[in-house]
Amino acid sequence: MTILVLELRAPATLGPEGLGGALVGLWSRFATFFISFIVLGVYWFANHQVFHFVLRVNRTLVWLNVLFLMGIALIPFAASLMGTYPQDPIALSLYGAVLGLLAALGYVIWWYLTGDRGLIEPGLDPELVHKVRVWLAIGPVITPVAIAVSFVNTTVALLIYLVLPVVFIFFNPVSRYLERLRETEP
Repeated sequence: MTILVLELRAPATLGPEGLGGALVGLWSRFATFFISFIVLGVYWFANHQVFHFVLRVNRTLVWLNVLFLMGIALIPFAASLMGTYPQDPIALSLYGAVLGLLAALGYVIWWYLTGDRGLIEPGLDPELVHKVRVWLAIGPVITPVAIAVSFVNTTVALLIYLVLPVVFIFFNPVSRYLERLRETEP
């Protein structure tokens, strides 16, 4: 996550607008840093929560997670492009494609974990399993929309990328489930 900050460099030269104007000129890099940091935080937290239910792992689960981490490693590159070219639909599309890849892999990891493989706690609430599947399906559905929108209106696509992590934060069924469990503990 901290690699993202490497794209925030002090202005090399100052024009007549001074340092303040030069910093305002970096708005897209700061916006991209903010969005990407929150996105990575959401993915880290979701991955952590999903693995809360894991009792054991197998090779397939490890490799699915390695692929997920490879996608995470692409975020700084995609964020750099989007911060440098915030009005270019290709840059926004690449960012959306990386987010979509991560969302799809997150869904596949949950689907694999909750299959009949003996990897998770026995008796995990089937309603929770379903709610998490729906929750995780939001990303793979919304990111192609944002990619398409980026060719029409880059600002709206950026807003979708900003709203997506907010949806994941405030409508997280795992957090509510774990809070209920903590309330019932002695």
